[in-house]
Amino acid sequence: MKNETDTRISVINAILLAAVSLLSIAAIAVPSARAASPMLPADQCDAEAGSEHDLQRNLSFRPVATEDIRIGIALSACREAFNQGSDPRQTFQLARVLHAAGQQAQAFRMLEKASEGGHAVAMVNYAVMLGERGDPATAFALYQNAAATGNILAAYNLGVAYRDGVGTSADGVLAAQWFERASVAKDNLGAFNLAVMLDEGTQVPEDDRKAAQFYKLAADRGNVDAMVNLGLMLENGEGMKADPVAATAMFTKAAEKGDEFAMAKIAKPEIDTAMTASIEPSEQANLVLAKSGRAK
Repeated sequence: MKNETDTRISVINAILLAAVSLLSIAAIAVPSARAASPMLPADQCDAEAGSEHDLQRNLSFRPVATEDIRIGIALSACREAFNQGSDPRQTFQLARVLHAAGQQAQAFRMLEKASEGGHAVAMVNYAVMLGERGDPATAFALYQNAAATGNILAAYNLGVAYRDGVGTSADGVLAAQWFERASVAKDNLGAFNLAVMLDEGTQVPEDDRKAAQFYKLAADRGNVDAMVNLGLMLENGEGMKADPVAATAMFTKAAEKGDEFAMAKIAKPEIDTAMTASIEPSEQANLVLAKSGRAK
């Protein structure tokens, strides 16, 4: 896109996204039931360490962000539940707590056990760790299994795997399909990455109109890079009629979230008209960054 590559965020990879499943995004108040006593270890584990991203979570309790996990209480409850033969959900939650406590090796073993039990979010996180340890093929197979359950993180990670050829052969069409599935599930990163693919046109046919639509979806969900790229498309009339007012509004939203490029776009610098007039028209065109320079 027309954004300087050294100041933009690169396409968010599977590792960063999958880490979100262990570091739940929203800090949500814990219901009164969390503090209730007495409680079975399995229930207390659910109350203290349930993940927002876990479709198999115990819905009697609200999810707990990693920063809100009371490690001492959660570790005791989830370990006791595990020792009593808990189901894969509590095993995954034990892995969450161990990860939050910095015990990565033990977390890895618990993720493996939970994955063997068919727990989808555990599969995604275990796959990420396997990929980091040099086994992308097994990681890819785990993403497929987790995605088959409807897990959004797995769908996104499959998109990344197919796009980049990690653990499988690169396939732009399949990458776009998986990013779209993640987008349909209201994932802003899936929408953003699909928009980039359609915008660039290197792995799938270029389609500015559809790219703008997916940038808008991602922007509406709070993705700052999508706001910037949509602003650029509105500014230059790519896939739509040029709309400088709407472009400025989009840059303003991104600037309010701290994006430096957007801040520069809405600034009002003095223009040296004499200098500009001395530049040949062909050279002036080069002052606009190429499409490949946009945020990825």
